[in-house]
Amino acid sequence: MAGAQVRLKELETRVTWLERTVRELRGNRQLTSVREDETEGLSERERLLTRLKAEGLIRDLTPQERASAERWRALPEEEKKAIIHEMQNLKPGPMLSDIIIQNRR
Repeated sequence: MAGAQVRLKELETRVTWLERTVRELRGNRQLTSVREDETEGLSERERLLTRLKAEGLIRDLTPQERASAERWRALPEEEKKAIIHEMQNLKPGPMLSDIIIQNRR
C-alpha cells in the first residue's frame, strides 16, 4: 500500500509540474478549475483523475479500448506473463521505414 501512496505522490508532483508548464504555454492564464463540490467524497486518486480530465490531459476510454482492456483482464495470468515476456524480449531488427525504403527500390 505504501508503494501506491508513493506513486500517487509522484503523480501529483508530475501533474503540478505539468499544470505549471501548461499555464506558462497558455501565457499564465488560469487553468480550468474543478469545483470543490464536484470532488467532495472522492478519494485522492479520483480527485486527481477528475482534475486531469478537466484539463483535457486524459480522457475516458473508447468502447474499443474498454473491450481490449476487458479481453486483457480476462486472460489467465500465465498467458499475460508470457505476452509481457515476449514483448520485453523482442529481437532488434530493421525499422519498418527501412523495409519500406528497400522495397521501393
